[in-house]
Amino acid sequence: MKILIILTIAAVASADKRCHGIDVANRYYNLYIIKDGINNIHDLVLNRNDNTAFFTFDDLSKTPRRLLGHLNTETGTATVIQGLQNATAIAIDNFNGKIYVGGSDGLYKINEKNKAEKLPIQDDIKSMHFKDNLYFINRRREAYKFEDGFATLVPELRGVEVDSLVFDDDNNIFFTQNSKLFRIKLDTRAINTHESYLANAIATDSYSKVYICTSNGLFVYNKYKYVFDKIANLNNLKAITFNKKNEPVYAAADYIVKLSLSEIGCFED
Repeated sequence: MKILIILTIAAVASADKRCHGIDVANRYYNLYIIKDGINNIHDLVLNRNDNTAFFTFDDLSKTPRRLLGHLNTETGTATVIQGLQNATAIAIDNFNGKIYVGGSDGLYKINEKNKAEKLPIQDDIKSMHFKDNLYFINRRREAYKFEDGFATLVPELRGVEVDSLVFDDDNNIFFTQNSKLFRIKLDTRAINTHESYLANAIATDSYSKVYICTSNGLFVYNKYKYVFDKIANLNNLKAITFNKKNEPVYAAADYIVKLSLSEIGCFED
């Protein structure tokens, strides 16, 4: 029953009702619900060193606040990491095994005991991304790079309002502004628009390919044609991330779902 529910939520239809998986980029994946019943998931990022996931979600039990969750994607065991004031964003340096979390009172690092340690940034952080360095967006919609304990404005985006950003494998910065999507080449100020796409979420895989989650499905950037190609009928995803096998893990409604590449596809007959 859960499989049918999550397929409906994700707006995925299969011609063969015996198939409980999903086609992504012409490859068939088995679908597994890792966790359900999570209230209003916001951000989701995998630590590819151990395939555990960090996610932010709303706690409505007392005063409304946003918490940081930690999830074992193999067992489905989830815990809440304490010590953060309204966790808002997550970024992971997979090469060095460092986990960063943004909050309404600044920047934190999660240590090896899953404890939050405060870093010397007091800004109200709204989104983050890691590629070679840590980048964050503050409440004023300014884009910063954090390096050696200091934050400096991203020069390409100085004076530009940004809600979220990622860096790809071809020296591009993709960023959203009121859900509209834009692209700018590093060391330039020329902004290209992809306004035909309204992005609910933007992310990169383990190869720094850029993906966007929209109401019309999941898209990946084609750097040879400068367009986004639709690769799956996964509608209205809240967030997407990728494990060390580059398999998708995503948030839809109150579910966190893992896809596992199948050696055998699913056929009607």
